[in-house]
Amino acid sequence: MEQPAVLVVDDVLAIVEELLTLMQLHGISARGKSNLDDALAVLEREPGIRVICCDVRLGRESGLEVVGRIRDHAELCERAFRYLFVTGDQTQIDRLNLTSETTVLSKPVQPALLMDTIKRMLASTNG
Repeated sequence: MEQPAVLVVDDVLAIVEELLTLMQLHGISARGKSNLDDALAVLEREPGIRVICCDVRLGRESGLEVVGRIRDHAELCERAFRYLFVTGDQTQIDRLNLTSETTVLSKPVQPALLMDTIKRMLASTNG
């Protein structure tokens, strides 16, 4: 099985499954999880993941925390990730320290725009 290049994180499992199917249709191997603990466990096991597509609101968690948790992780901090955050709350964007590694899309996100963005992010990474 091809190593995944994208990790999808959303607390709504139906959305995770829908996005994984969409990526599969576009030839992109991906994994999906519904919380940050499980997401970090996937990142530890899957060294090919280069893009993290994460909802900003994950139940009681903030998807934005994934950046700090990776930065503070002994091994994951050595890897280069691109972050794609999806939010329905524009005020959340102000909390982001936007860098060239971070992209934000506002809900509702059109599938074509999402896939174009992910493909562009993957193309800009090594591997």
